[in-house]
Amino acid sequence: MPNTKNYSSLTPPRGSLRSKTLLTAAVLSALSAYSVSSPTTAAEAKLEEVVVTARRRAESLQDVPIAITTLGAEQLERITAFSLKDIRHLIPSLHYQDRSALQTEITIRGVGGDARNIGVESGVGMYIDGVYAGRTSAYNIDLADIAQIEVLRGPQGTLFGKNTTGGALNITTRKPDENFRAEGSLSAGNYNSVRFKGVLSGQVSDGVFGKVVLASWDRDGYLDNLFDNSELQSEDRKSARAQLRFVPNEKLEINVGADITKDEQDAILNQLGSEASFGGAFYNTDRLKVNTDQRNSTERDMVGTDLTIDYTLDSGHVLTSITAWRDVEITVFSDIDQTPVDILRSGPFTDNAEQFTQEFRIASPGGETFDYVLGAYYYKQEADALRRIYAGGTPLFFTDGPIDTDAIALFGNVDFNVSDALTITAGLRYTDEEKTGDYTQRSEVAPFFNKVIPDLKIDSDEISWTLSANLRWSDEVSTYATVARGFKSGGLNVDPLATPNPLTADDLAFDPEFVTTYELGLKSQFLDDRARISAAVFYTDYEDRQVSQFDEINGIPTVITRNAGESEIQGAEFEFSFAATSELYLYGSLSYLDGEYTDFRNATAAGADFTGNDTEKTPQYNLSLGAEYRFAVGEGEFSIAPQYSYLGETWLQPDNGAFNVEDGYGVFNIRAGYDTADGRYGIHLWGKNLGDTAYKGFARQFQGSDQVLWGAPRTYGIEFTARLD
Repeated sequence: MPNTKNYSSLTPPRGSLRSKTLLTAAVLSALSAYSVSSPTTAAEAKLEEVVVTARRRAESLQDVPIAITTLGAEQLERITAFSLKDIRHLIPSLHYQDRSALQTEITIRGVGGDARNIGVESGVGMYIDGVYAGRTSAYNIDLADIAQIEVLRGPQGTLFGKNTTGGALNITTRKPDENFRAEGSLSAGNYNSVRFKGVLSGQVSDGVFGKVVLASWDRDGYLDNLFDNSELQSEDRKSARAQLRFVPNEKLEINVGADITKDEQDAILNQLGSEASFGGAFYNTDRLKVNTDQRNSTERDMVGTDLTIDYTLDSGHVLTSITAWRDVEITVFSDIDQTPVDILRSGPFTDNAEQFTQEFRIASPGGETFDYVLGAYYYKQEADALRRIYAGGTPLFFTDGPIDTDAIALFGNVDFNVSDALTITAGLRYTDEEKTGDYTQRSEVAPFFNKVIPDLKIDSDEISWTLSANLRWSDEVSTYATVARGFKSGGLNVDPLATPNPLTADDLAFDPEFVTTYELGLKSQFLDDRARISAAVFYTDYEDRQVSQFDEINGIPTVITRNAGESEIQGAEFEFSFAATSELYLYGSLSYLDGEYTDFRNATAAGADFTGNDTEKTPQYNLSLGAEYRFAVGEGEFSIAPQYSYLGETWLQPDNGAFNVEDGYGVFNIRAGYDTADGRYGIHLWGKNLGDTAYKGFARQFQGSDQVLWGAPRTYGIEFTARLD
């Protein structure tokens, strides 16, 4: 493999290709017949330092009082990660749900929220090169040429913004530099899958560097549609990203980026879950078979540009400006009843969102008694959602809801280095946000349902804050205590269906939610930098939680967001990485969550009381274990990287209905292959969900019937890589 710097905490050490060690992991015992040429001591193995930008400056992972999981370029390659779907089982306390680009949801520590409605925002923020992705439809990006992914757990509102009550995903792409890189990979697998990635990066002229990344992912569907012998749940994603980096002198750096993604899927949002389902006569016990007569598809077009300027003053202070524009357009068609009879269908469902963001900040040089980051932020989004419902082929309802969002924020984070051992951190962010919109509901068959509610408006004027203490007991051990409070702004329901009389402007608005988390953590690196662990325990007080659920308003089924009164979530997390030898690397994590609604009366239009129910999207356990073993074969290197994950029981809806639960399940993945000694060429086999585990990705009850969406079955393939540098 090439000798490049990698910042991932899950990156194994590099040792001699001809070193020899006994196979110590049972999962690798089948490889013990291979011999390698010379003995290696464990002392030669060492973990690389992990550098993160979780607090808007480069810092060692071990010095940051935040629970963070980092995935570097080599780790993403090791697990054959094409998108965020592929990392979901590696992150403690994380739950991932993806019914379509319109309905992608990430929850961390039980905090997140459904952002299907254009007027609702996620509680987990995603940032790409410092740019906020305002809609969850932008989450499932291609992970080609990513330098590092940082997953921050707990409220991150001080530095990352209002909608990070659960945490944040901080994704950094690789910057072009003076080193020429030409990389390509081609993967083929079952379901006629083809994956391509190409990277060209290097110096354009003095002080100017450029990069182009092309990626595509094409796969036939794994669901057989009995109605017309078609295949559903296909993937067809194409993306491109270009970057220019200008470094005219040692003080100034300018980065310009542009990206485009186009997705097309023949995909369903749900399947019949049981014989009790609506149209239960067509229920099929085979999870890979459906019987649907209507169009089921998702299309996504996404484009964006960004400009980042960093200027270092003579004092060492760094001035940063990040200017960005993004546009996301989603179109979804769905057979609601999922039967071969045209009963209920939707489409198009469209979400169009255009956003502009501007951030200014100043960061002190670091290493002083007081280190600080101060900044200002502006966010503007213009979005529109159109929903169409048909009954028996006849247009029944349509709703239209444009929403404009304007937000400004001022923020600051200060580290008081009391001594070499103790640092006190205080952070504050003030946000002023306004959402305005209109709601229109029309029916061509029942005009008395027609209703227009103009001039909807909700203001959120709130403060997020953080207070923490980090105590370094030695060079190897540190502990921290943190109290953080974050909020997610209020919003507007602009796509529910309802009879006209009870539907008012007050019904369409919901309040901000608030999260206060108390956390104790430990980080340690020991055994001569061969082992690294981190652990955290926390308690979260959740107020006015925004809960999106299926409900009936005067007999009309619809999706609506309301505020729950109070809930509590507590848990513990543990992560480790261990360089057992220069050839064998082990890593893993374990988390436990316990969430409960302590006050959720009037949870539905009928007045249901969900008090005492478990919070949804809060997996009781999340276990991940992985390894990588490398040894010399001829003039090259063979590697094998198995990985096992277990996700514990998870309620998928707040009503805790008997069907609406995701039972605990385990998934086994593996990657194995051969690289030439110079790292230029490689061939690898990969497999995901090799046990073909059946698990629910989504479940709910729709007018008394059961609906479910099963996770992907066993997939596997072969990948060829080539690198020139």
